[in-house]
Amino acid sequence: MRSNKYISIVVLLVFAALVATSCRKDKNPYDKIGDSGLTQRTENLRNNLFAFEQKGVMLGQMYGTLEGIGWTGDSARSDLQEISNEWPACVGYELSGIEQGKRVNTDSLGFSAIKRDIISYFQHQGLVVINWTALNPGPDACDEDSPAGQRLKGWAGKVAAFVSSLQDDYGIKVPVVLALYPQNGTSWYTKLSADDYKQLYGNTVDWLRDDNNLTNALFAYNTVYMDNSVDKTMSYCPEDDIDLVQLTYLTDNYNGYAQQLLNATRQMASRCVADMKAFGVLTGVKRMGNDTGFWTKSILPTLLNSRISYLMMGRNHGDFNQGNYYAPYPGSKMVADLITLCNHPRVLTMSKVNGLLINQSGKK
Repeated sequence: MRSNKYISIVVLLVFAALVATSCRKDKNPYDKIGDSGLTQRTENLRNNLFAFEQKGVMLGQMYGTLEGIGWTGDSARSDLQEISNEWPACVGYELSGIEQGKRVNTDSLGFSAIKRDIISYFQHQGLVVINWTALNPGPDACDEDSPAGQRLKGWAGKVAAFVSSLQDDYGIKVPVVLALYPQNGTSWYTKLSADDYKQLYGNTVDWLRDDNNLTNALFAYNTVYMDNSVDKTMSYCPEDDIDLVQLTYLTDNYNGYAQQLLNATRQMASRCVADMKAFGVLTGVKRMGNDTGFWTKSILPTLLNSRISYLMMGRNHGDFNQGNYYAPYPGSKMVADLITLCNHPRVLTMSKVNGLLINQSGKK
């Protein structure tokens, strides 16, 4: 009798486990892989980024939900949200330092906090843009068989591990745009020839996707506007390996900024549209002063006259007295002007962005 009772208990426990597993499968959607080898949501993002430009320009900010003027580390907060009651439609992050196992990036923000913030932001279904400004691995990094090349390959594995770990409680990976080796005029790879830069970029994409099975990242070419020459700027663009071009135009010089930005985005956007690439802009003027018409008079014409998928404002951080801001913050004199910008029908904040990660084509 004791033996039969024991068997009955075991059978009941196994049955309960099977029922629990079945229920758990119903609650945990499988993160499907699409035809390209990317997750289905990442494929959807690639298709939608170019198409969403027809609806308007997504407005966001670098670290927009992670820090602002006078605060940091609170994912339930945003300077843009406190100003306009609207969440940013895109948020940017930097991974420089993760390749060497550091706990904080080169902007002094912890990678654990960045990870939590990205996963929390994913619940809003907005656009996540990540830059990797890789540190210098040594000479001959473009040769993957050199010591520096092998070191860089190992570093790419750490980047892939971090991006792959961006998953919600159901195991759904966060689709991201990953900008490798952003051109900034100072990093070691900006001194490479165009051919060597493209080789470096292509090697890294192979390491990330083929060697480390990175399935939730699109790739972007992030460049600064060099000498008013689109041909020079785009000569470094690794066209076969990227889905998006991002123009970075952060400056301390307010004079002439608006016209230069408009000229740059017009030229870059037309080139990207011709190549069927999405186009994003990271921009802002540090210590921009108190021009109360800056956003509607300077920025809005750029958005209306260029085919831009997203415009991401630069980082706000620290004490406002130190001037560490590229965008309005609560209490600044430019708040009303930014609200007017946010209310324009062609400017997309989070509440106006629907279905960025959903298949819009109707095809299964």
